[in-house]
Amino acid sequence: MSNMTPFEIRLELLKMAKDMLSDDYYGKRESISNQYASQCEYAKLNGQPVPDHPGFPPFPNESEIVTKANALNGFVSQQIPNSSQEKTIKKST
Repeated sequence: MSNMTPFEIRLELLKMAKDMLSDDYYGKRESISNQYASQCEYAKLNGQPVPDHPGFPPFPNESEIVTKANALNGFVSQQIPNSSQEKTIKKST
């Protein structure tokens, strides 16, 4: 594994954040589409008017992507406690 510069790390975090938010967006969009299709089918079968489409959530914007990337960076940057600081239990004999 090659060493990455801080710029490359930030770029990767931005890409990861964008991908995560895009996947979430498209999942929500698919769910809304499926629900709406079911409601339309139900309305047609029961002779009711077709309901209005509920619309889709807004696509993630730059600010949301940066916020998500910062959250990911915070997680990645957390200090791992030293194993020497961990308590060890000795067996008594």
